[in-house]
Amino acid sequence: MLRTTFILSSLCLLLSSCFLSMHTRREPALVKNVNIDETLKIARDEMQKKSGSQGLGLWVLRDQVVTPAQAKTIAGLYLSHIDSMTSGFNIWHSSWAIANLYRFGDDAVKAELETAYQKAKVQPERIKGNTKKIANSHINGKRIVTGFIHAGGRAYAKRHLVVPGNKRYVQSYEEYRKKEKKNS
Repeated sequence: MLRTTFILSSLCLLLSSCFLSMHTRREPALVKNVNIDETLKIARDEMQKKSGSQGLGLWVLRDQVVTPAQAKTIAGLYLSHIDSMTSGFNIWHSSWAIANLYRFGDDAVKAELETAYQKAKVQPERIKGNTKKIANSHINGKRIVTGFIHAGGRAYAKRHLVVPGNKRYVQSYEEYRKKEKKNS
């Protein structure tokens, strides 16, 4: 039964354009002109929600280039919320973000993320079920997995990454707030 469920789930994901945006290098996953500071405001708001997408605010940043100051902010957000996360999905995606940012970072970025990265590496132990193995490979695997992976990830990124001038993405933190207020 479990094997059949896994096969059917995998087939559905494959047919829904899953993995079309998955890479093992950073360059194809970079989004040009992301305003990291504005996006971090959105990530802060998303992390404060106790929803199924709580960890995605950091996840959308995981392949982008950040400064040491931005890495410090990211580490602070992660460390202040990870212990209260109960959803395996959120634990996985926020920890994956920390792992990618750390592994892609220069020495100064790594220094700011070190404590968060050490914590992220053990988070797969908190995850139950079939996703534990995948989460562990994304966080601790030899190959770094990048990209928005599937249509749902791309759609989330377009609503939560601030990319001024690229109309496919949100243009500012204020635009995000207006849309959030309208949808609530």
